[in-house]
Amino acid sequence: MKRTFDFVGLNTVISEAFKPLHQVTPDLAHKAGMEAGIKGTTPSNCHHSYFAEEALETEWYKGYRAGKQQSQEES
Repeated sequence: MKRTFDFVGLNTVISEAFKPLHQVTPDLAHKAGMEAGIKGTTPSNCHHSYFAEEALETEWYKGYRAGKQQSQEES
């Protein structure tokens, strides 16, 4: 069986994933972290733009911990 690989498609996905998000605020980073803590990590809620600055990263982790705690309380 012959298999082919779509390098163009892979390149497109990678290019989109590494584009920076516009106007990332600490509040958005917190919300993304919270979503990651509750629903699990995804490419959108763990985007590298949330970790581009120390203040954003700090808020993301605060949100993540809060989301994890909320998720455990609901279980």
